[in-house]
Amino acid sequence: MKLIVLVITLAAGSTPALASDDISESCTGTETVQVGVQQPMTVPYSIYFSADLANRSYCYDKCTEAQTYPISDGGSNPIKLAELKTSVQTRRLVYDRDRSVLTDYQIITTGPIRIERNASANCKAAKFTEPWSLSTSRPK
Repeated sequence: MKLIVLVITLAAGSTPALASDDISESCTGTETVQVGVQQPMTVPYSIYFSADLANRSYCYDKCTEAQTYPISDGGSNPIKLAELKTSVQTRRLVYDRDRSVLTDYQIITTGPIRIERNASANCKAAKFTEPWSLSTSRPK
């Protein structure tokens, strides 16, 4: 009986491990690019990004101010880093934590030229770099 009480007590007091709010990945794969009516080309794709889900921002490369953006939906699965649609750009950047895969779809229209990009990359954990806007506001 004491063993059952101990097991119940331990189970009630334990919480499931939560995934970290900080994500940092180095991703490589391929990208299909089509410019105007030209034939699509497949080229190498690579990107490094860090995301702070708690503070809803992500960044690329060195995570400068110009490389830091708000996360579109950090609570989704997969995580929607960017999802936008304007008159000149459509973009959907999604990271699937379960599969460690990043997909990046983008259409840019400048005048008569339309550029369509579609990338898929496998990711590996990398050193976390705090997004710029957050690194300036947190005490060291």
